[in-house]
Amino acid sequence: MKKAILFIICIIIVIVIFIAFRYNNGTQNTNENILANRNTVDLNNTSNNNAIDNNEINNNLIGDNNMNNQNEEIKISLVVNNRNFSATLENNETTNELINMFPLTLNMSDLNSNEKYNYLETSLTTNSTNPRRINAGDIKLYGDNCLVVFYESFNTSYSYTNLGKIDNVNDFVSELGSGDVTITFDLVK
Repeated sequence: MKKAILFIICIIIVIVIFIAFRYNNGTQNTNENILANRNTVDLNNTSNNNAIDNNEINNNLIGDNNMNNQNEEIKISLVVNNRNFSATLENNETTNELINMFPLTLNMSDLNSNEKYNYLETSLTTNSTNPRRINAGDIKLYGDNCLVVFYESFNTSYSYTNLGKIDNVNDFVSELGSGDVTITFDLVK
């Protein structure tokens, strides 16, 4: 009886090993087929990518030197009461749309004794988040068309699209004064 049980166990082990071997080879063949198909698809995509439209290449080459690199910051000037100040903008879709409107002279209204704002005639792309804290010198977009320059720091529950920051905040804030002010925005030349 023990010999019969041992014999059955051996047969079961051989069957399991045979099945495992078959499965492993089948998986390997399947993986090889998948890799072969993927390589064929990659070759097809490479051929398609090499046929990029000349307009796309030209569009990537055109533009201000300040905007060639998505990680590169954009320098702008702000003129208040005939005094020139600089600011650094992020290089993103919203700021690129904004600087396409430059030079831009705006009558900025005062709000809450902490910001100057103006509703633009054009809506811009947004990527609003709640910064939790506004810092003096922040330049942001509220909604899709309200350009805001902050001159006081405070906590906020509102959401904004971040545009950039005034480089020399203290001098800028002292020039703004209270009430409305005219600010001209332009690229640094």
